[in-house]
Amino acid sequence: AEDTEGIHSAVLCVTLCHPWCAVLQPMHRLPTHSLHLRDERVRLRPFTEADFDQVVEWFADPEVMYYAEGEENLDYTREEEEIEGIYRGAAEQGALLFIIETAEGKAIGETWLQPMNLERGKRQPPDNAWRIDIMIGEKEYWGKRYGRYAVRLLLRHAFEALRADRVAAVGVIEYNLRSQRMFKACGMRKVRRV
Repeated sequence: AEDTEGIHSAVLCVTLCHPWCAVLQPMHRLPTHSLHLRDERVRLRPFTEADFDQVVEWFADPEVMYYAEGEENLDYTREEEEIEGIYRGAAEQGALLFIIETAEGKAIGETWLQPMNLERGKRQPPDNAWRIDIMIGEKEYWGKRYGRYAVRLLLRHAFEALRADRVAAVGVIEYNLRSQRMFKACGMRKVRRV
């Protein structure tokens, strides 16, 4: 809600699982960007406030979460406010959040390109390291190379525009062989298992 001085009042959100979110964090507009990436098969457009409803649906699907978050998280249901807090926190830390669309404009997933924010992925400066997170939420598009095309667009942007020294896919679930094959097909290799 907006008050008479044009200042947005804050709604508090409790987040417990991501280090970039404070335990109590004021909710405000999602930081966004204007970057659009595309090729003949997929379009990556900026993630907006309007995309939260779709992402919440994907988070509610146990099969999607099994491959995206791991079996140990299947009994844990994230509330909409927590999901929004995760995305807002990442964007505030410099992540470029995208919705993955087919060439026809159907939203099928989401992906992030963000500065490396995990200690296990950092090296000594001046390491310009970035990481990719990706989830294809529409299961009928699994195994059809949409993720591969999206990751290739992100890699090209990271190395050419952001001058990344390296890009990592952190947290790929060990039993998600489809995801492992996708990253390998994009030229990435397994460096270590954590």
